[in-house]
Amino acid sequence: MTQPSPTTRPERPRIPNFKRFLITGAVLGFIVGAVISIMGDEVQGYTTTTGALYIGALGAFIGTGLAGILGILLDRSGRDQS
Repeated sequence: MTQPSPTTRPERPRIPNFKRFLITGAVLGFIVGAVISIMGDEVQGYTTTTGALYIGALGAFIGTGLAGILGILLDRSGRDQS
């Protein structure tokens, strides 16, 4: 009597978790933007906190975009290998 061979599942390509990439990019971008704002010169008419929030929000926007592009590139490279 022969035993059936165990079925092997085809290996799926590893894809990045986009939500984690985007959230991490936004947080890092906000931190970098806020630090740049605090370390820079004071602007007349804005408090330090307001400047940190504005530049931090801009940094979060840019960081999210860069993280999204990185995630897409990693996704495409992982799919090309399979």
